[in-house]
Amino acid sequence: MVTGNRLSIGRAVLSVVVMVALAASSVRAAPPIYTKDNAPAAPKPADLPLKASVSQYGITWTFAEPARVGQFVNGDWYVVGPVTIRMIDPKPLWGDEVGETINKQSIREDKYAGKQARHGSSLNPPSKAKSAGFDSRIPSGRYDPSLFAQLPIRMKPGDALVSTISRRNDEIKKFSGQHVDPLRAAAVLSCVAAPLPADAFRPSYCDSAHSKVFLARNLRRELLLSVPRPDKAPATLDGYAGMFQKPWLDLADFGFAAPQENLPHYGQNMVQQEGEATLLLLMNYSAGEKEPLLVNLVQVGIDLMGVGRGGFVWQAHGGLNSGRKWPIVFAGIMLDDPEMKSPAKAVAGLRFAEDDQTALGPVTYLGKTYQKSWSGSRAIFLGHSPYKWGSAGHFEKGWGLLDVFPPSEWPKRADGGDTLASEGYRRANTSSSWVAQALTARMMHAEKVWDHDAFFAYVDRWMTEDDTRLNQAMKEAGWHDYTGVKPGAFGRQGHITGAGDRWVRDMWNTYRNHLPPAFDGSRTPPAEATWK
Repeated sequence: MVTGNRLSIGRAVLSVVVMVALAASSVRAAPPIYTKDNAPAAPKPADLPLKASVSQYGITWTFAEPARVGQFVNGDWYVVGPVTIRMIDPKPLWGDEVGETINKQSIREDKYAGKQARHGSSLNPPSKAKSAGFDSRIPSGRYDPSLFAQLPIRMKPGDALVSTISRRNDEIKKFSGQHVDPLRAAAVLSCVAAPLPADAFRPSYCDSAHSKVFLARNLRRELLLSVPRPDKAPATLDGYAGMFQKPWLDLADFGFAAPQENLPHYGQNMVQQEGEATLLLLMNYSAGEKEPLLVNLVQVGIDLMGVGRGGFVWQAHGGLNSGRKWPIVFAGIMLDDPEMKSPAKAVAGLRFAEDDQTALGPVTYLGKTYQKSWSGSRAIFLGHSPYKWGSAGHFEKGWGLLDVFPPSEWPKRADGGDTLASEGYRRANTSSSWVAQALTARMMHAEKVWDHDAFFAYVDRWMTEDDTRLNQAMKEAGWHDYTGVKPGAFGRQGHITGAGDRWVRDMWNTYRNHLPPAFDGSRTPPAEATWK
């Protein structure tokens, strides 16, 4: 298990390097800083250009007849409808047009005879089923051919068309296992009833008809601090702004339909990037430098709120589903929107991994109530997948709540194999990636908005608890030996993952126990106290 987590960390680092390189090449010109004092009016239809087609991120949509088009504040296109899309480039391929298919491990295109797909589009893609129709190489049964939109595509106001570029077969064949990314890029075309002002955010690509049109003039930029940046912080915010420029397409389970150039495949990487990006927005970069990153991040939050409203549930599953709550809540704070500030209250049944995996004692598990973790912490890590398979969460496989049991009582497989899933993921893929977003929320005094105190207390525990006794007990019980690993290094509590791990640590050391009073005058207890 630990070996697997180390491999996951290696892939995570590679993903960050790839995303930074791609982001740097996709940064667009900074939008103006729109406020209520310079709020742009909505143009008249005749003021918009009349175009036969529009292009973005390598995708071109061609209309049956020239149409009036405009752009949202983040640069995405809208078309005043109704309108018909007669052609898309790259050309969507269907059935025999696909040519060579792949039937290897988790990719089984032979299941979809005559319905294979490449470069697919979806009109108003749903999210509840956690599948997508863009490419029949989407693995593990997450491809749904009924969601592939056939040309011509008729759009009415309120519609969103998501179009994609597929990767080549020779790229896909290099990968093994189930974690395969068949999509290269994606873009969104929205259809509106009338022209919108230049500071309008794009409605979510999911549940678009019920997504509000938010305006950048209403961003509460005064809530962003301007503290001195650490020496190791990036010189500019361009790379981070680019990471969030393209739509974060989160429609299929396990990230199987995440376009490689748009967003990370894995939740751990998502939450690292979001946490670092929002923490950077609290530093003393200029307002002009912050604006592209701020706009792009808020757009991601708007999009993910639509995905959640459409029925996607980001329940705990290792490090997979982290990173969806904070962009939504952050967008809600910046736009003062009640639904996004409290998404789980606004959408019945909506859950987030960070909250699923943390609790303040007492907790009841396998018929017994526990006040604290085995190590003595009131903030408890609930496990790899505490809700996915009922209350036990596959305890016998090591996926359940291990934190309240001493290592000598952790389950082992009948064949003697390592079942350290919950503890392995706790050390490698969850706790270490949550630090930046938790610190940002603390500095913004957003704990009440987040509305799950256990998450913040648990991160404080991760950063300040001495795990020497736990590691010694693990060694004595025959589990992985962390006793020779330095505190704060990989596998030990206090470790931080992400491209910005060094400056995130600097920010933690500087500000976690020196937060200014909240707006109501209350003060945050020190990190060493919240979890005990």
